[in-house]
Amino acid sequence: MIHARWGDSGAFGFNCNAQDFNVKWLKILLAVAALLLLAFGVFVWATRPDAGPGKVVVPAKTPFTKGSYFAFAQPWGGEMVTVLKPWSPHADSFVVDLDRFPANTTFHWRWPPVSAGFGPGVWGYDAVMYGNYDGGEPERPLPQIRMRDLRELRQRFAWTMENRFGDGNVLTEFYLRSSTTDVNAKVIEVGWFLHMPASTRAFFERSAPVGVFVDAQKRRWMVRMAEKFCMFAPEKSEDLRSGTLDMLPALEWLRQKGKISGDEWMSGLAIGVEPVRGLGSLSVDQWSVTMR
Repeated sequence: MIHARWGDSGAFGFNCNAQDFNVKWLKILLAVAALLLLAFGVFVWATRPDAGPGKVVVPAKTPFTKGSYFAFAQPWGGEMVTVLKPWSPHADSFVVDLDRFPANTTFHWRWPPVSAGFGPGVWGYDAVMYGNYDGGEPERPLPQIRMRDLRELRQRFAWTMENRFGDGNVLTEFYLRSSTTDVNAKVIEVGWFLHMPASTRAFFERSAPVGVFVDAQKRRWMVRMAEKFCMFAPEKSEDLRSGTLDMLPALEWLRQKGKISGDEWMSGLAIGVEPVRGLGSLSVDQWSVTMR
């Protein structure tokens, strides 16, 4: 009798304890989820870009154009990662100074604090663009020019970056195409890294070497190829925050190396940031292009 009562009481007590245990953990999980949701909301609110007088915030995948320049934030890398795809439209944006554009354009990114090297390599490309770069349509279109007919291809730039809680590639680049109408007829992508995180430098150094190009200012650029992407990077790991970049001699050098023929079409170029991780911003303080 005593054993039976002990057994009944014990079984009943065990079920109550298990039920209490499950309810307790359910409450804990709900509380944690609520805190995470609240923290995420605070994060979104606290890191959103702010536009001052005479400025406007432009969301991702929304073009802004004035004259022959336009700006665009393209989170293409984030869209390739399933879990981040819903966040992609909100991660990148930019602030335009309506009077000074393309100067004083600031790009903001908000991605996970881990390198995108596990997937697409970068989370996207947010840039100010000139002409018909990668299919963009500026307010004032420019004629496309064959590479062999170019007489000048030069840019003047200055930029500042806030990368305390993240990082990204500062990259100026363009495509050479085999067609004036087919945006995807890209023969080669040519880019200059003005700032490289360690993960990008590692990728660069694993790529196939082309040679060392010395420009008119005696700056030495290591040149490497990753499939169709031809990359110029300072021989020493350093930032190039302002100056002039004369790209036509570099193209002639690539033609002599057999990487291009000279028959390709040049339609425009860009300068901006490829977010690699975390939070940050890039301000294109000055940018002007001469292409003729």
